[in-house]
Amino acid sequence: MRTETRTGKTERTRAFFVSVVLFSALFLSSSGTVFCASGAFDSLSKLTPPDAVFIPEPAAPAPLPGPFRASPALNAYFISVGQGDSEYIELPNGKNVLIDGGPNPTAPLVQFLSGRGVTKIDYVVLTHPHLDHYSGLDYVFSHLKVGSFYDTREDNTGAVGAKALRAKISAQGIPVVYPAAGDSLDWDPGEVQVKVLNGCATPGGSNSGSVINDCSIVLKVTYQNTSILYTGDMQSDAEAALVSSYGSQLQSDVLKVGHHGSNTATSRAFLDLVKPKYAYIEVGEGNTFGFPAQATLTNLQAAGVTVYRTDLGGTQEYSIAGIRTGTL
Repeated sequence: MRTETRTGKTERTRAFFVSVVLFSALFLSSSGTVFCASGAFDSLSKLTPPDAVFIPEPAAPAPLPGPFRASPALNAYFISVGQGDSEYIELPNGKNVLIDGGPNPTAPLVQFLSGRGVTKIDYVVLTHPHLDHYSGLDYVFSHLKVGSFYDTREDNTGAVGAKALRAKISAQGIPVVYPAAGDSLDWDPGEVQVKVLNGCATPGGSNSGSVINDCSIVLKVTYQNTSILYTGDMQSDAEAALVSSYGSQLQSDVLKVGHHGSNTATSRAFLDLVKPKYAYIEVGEGNTFGFPAQATLTNLQAAGVTVYRTDLGGTQEYSIAGIRTGTL
C-alpha cells in the first residue's frame, strides 16, 4: 500500500512539475527570454502542434526589358530637276548634304528644299562645273546658310556662270574643300563612311565636256553596311580607272547612274564590280539628248538592276534604316 501511495504521489508531483515548466516556457517565450531548462523542450515538443506550412514572400517582379531605340535613318533623295543632276542626303546625325543643284536657278530645287523647311545645308558638293549641275546652286548660296563647299579644281573655261558662283562663295568666306581620290569625309563620324573615289584636286582647265565630266567628284556613301555610289557625270575613261584602282571595293547597293544614262557611261565592266540592286537615272522628260541611252538601259537590265527615273517617276527616295537596339 505504501508503495502504491508513493507512486501516486510521485505521478502527481511529476504532473505538477510539467505544468509549471509549461507555464514558465509560455511566459518566458512571450517575453522574449530564451528558456534553456534541461529536458523542458523534450517534454514541450510532445505538446506543441506540427510545424506550420512555410509560405515564402512573393518574388520581386522581373525587370521590364530596357527601352528599344532605333538609330536614325539615312535618307537619300534623287531630285527631279529636269535635265540635270541634284541629290540631297539627310544624315543620321541630323546634318544634310546637297550634291549639285540642277540647271534651274529657282524651281524645282527651291520647291524641294522649301517644302522640307531647309534653311541650312551643312555640306554642298559641286561634282563638276557644267550648267546642269551648278546653276541651281546660285539660289542655295544666295538664300541659305552653307557650312562647307566641296569642289573640283577643274575649271570649265567656257562657263562664265561657274566662275561667278565660285566668286560668290569665296566672297562669303565659306570654307572650300577640294577632295582627292582616297580621301574620307567626316560628315557623320563613326556612323557614315564617305569615301572619295574620283575628283580633280589639282588646278586644271578645259572646255572639253568629256575632260570636265571625268573630273566629277565621285563619292561612295556607306551606312549600316549599305552603300550608295554617286558618280556625277563620270564617263567610261574614269570608270575604267576606278575599275583598275578599286576593283571589288566599288560594290554598292545603289548607283546614281553617270551622265544621265548616256551611252558613254555605265559599262558592263563597271556594273560587274558595282553590282547594284537599284539604279537612279536623273534625266529630263523629253530631253533632246536621247537620255537615257538604250545601251545603258540594256546593260542595267542584263545586270538585274531595278531602275528608277526622275523623268518617269519624279523625285525618288531611298532610305537606309538604322538598327534597333535595346536590353532584353
